[in-house]
Amino acid sequence: MTSADRHCRAIWLSDLHLGEKHCRARYLLHFLRYHHSEYLFLVGDIVDMQALKRRWHWPEEHQQILQLLRRKAKQGTKVIYIPGNHDDALRDWTGSTFEHVEIHREYVYHSPNHGKLLMVHGDEFDRQMCTSRLEGVMGDYAYDVVLMINSLWNGVRRLFGKPYQSVARTLKQWSPAAEAAMSRYRSLAVGKIKNTDFDGIVCGHIHNPELLPVEGKLYINTGDWLENCTAVLEHHDGRLELSHYSEQTQELSAVAAPVNRPRTA
Repeated sequence: MTSADRHCRAIWLSDLHLGEKHCRARYLLHFLRYHHSEYLFLVGDIVDMQALKRRWHWPEEHQQILQLLRRKAKQGTKVIYIPGNHDDALRDWTGSTFEHVEIHREYVYHSPNHGKLLMVHGDEFDRQMCTSRLEGVMGDYAYDVVLMINSLWNGVRRLFGKPYQSVARTLKQWSPAAEAAMSRYRSLAVGKIKNTDFDGIVCGHIHNPELLPVEGKLYINTGDWLENCTAVLEHHDGRLELSHYSEQTQELSAVAAPVNRPRTA
């Protein structure tokens, strides 16, 4: 891993799933230690309360991540927390601030280079995805199996000095049904802001990192830290970067600052 500090204007993270046994906490802790920003947006499912209710799993690295997030907020980083469906108990505290961390149901960020961005977790689109409760339960079970395979596969790869590889992401790319679901979700997210003055939408939830223009709007999905280990960075020059972080930092995609949008303070 690289250990060079990186300073950004804003960082977006979602679906950390702290408390879930498949959380890639080692990568995440390393990322947080060496990435600094003026704004840090936590776009839901940060603590997996559902997983903790099923089986308590809270190793030291997960505690260190929470402590580091709190320390960043205390030291001046503006930290915004938008609860998701796995930490939805915190939605009862919308509008509150705890240890300098603000809790919001949705949040609007005014990017100097990319305009007005709406942030939501994204589980609100589930009802429109037309999946039954049975399909949801089966999907969760299948995903747990994939994550188990993912852990075994990458354990073997580490033994041979190979970098991390997301099994789930590879399977999604091979599956027409998965691709169709991702496309449907993307359309629903962009549809939420289609006839508004928002320039883009930032979400998580489906663990499918993307950064691209869709129908004249900017679509940003931050991905997750169970399988993809991704974050979105806004650099001080205005460039947006979707970064995969594991043994090696890899830029998955980027959007340059628009030349016709003036920078503001």
